[in-house]
Amino acid sequence: MPEWISKYWVEWAFGLVIAGLTFVVRKLNIRIRKEQEENKALRDGMKSLLMRQIQMDCEQAVSDGYCALDKKKTIDTMYNAYHALGGNGAITKLRNDMMELPTQKL
Repeated sequence: MPEWISKYWVEWAFGLVIAGLTFVVRKLNIRIRKEQEENKALRDGMKSLLMRQIQMDCEQAVSDGYCALDKKKTIDTMYNAYHALGGNGAITKLRNDMMELPTQKL
């Protein structure tokens, strides 16, 4: 028996190391997938919130007939963040209409 152990101990050691590494890699893969799903949910939620806020602000400005300069900058910042998160051009027309408004009430 001791001869068998001394003859094959390297193979056993490598087998145990490979099994351990496989376990660790699988656990990390599961954690990464979970974090990717959470990040996607956060991005989608933030994108929806930005879109809704931009829509509300632009509609209010168009209704008022003007938009203050600081509000235009804020909306533009939200619009850029919205597109950086993968937002489509669905609110581009609203934003462009708002940007053409005067900055003071006439």
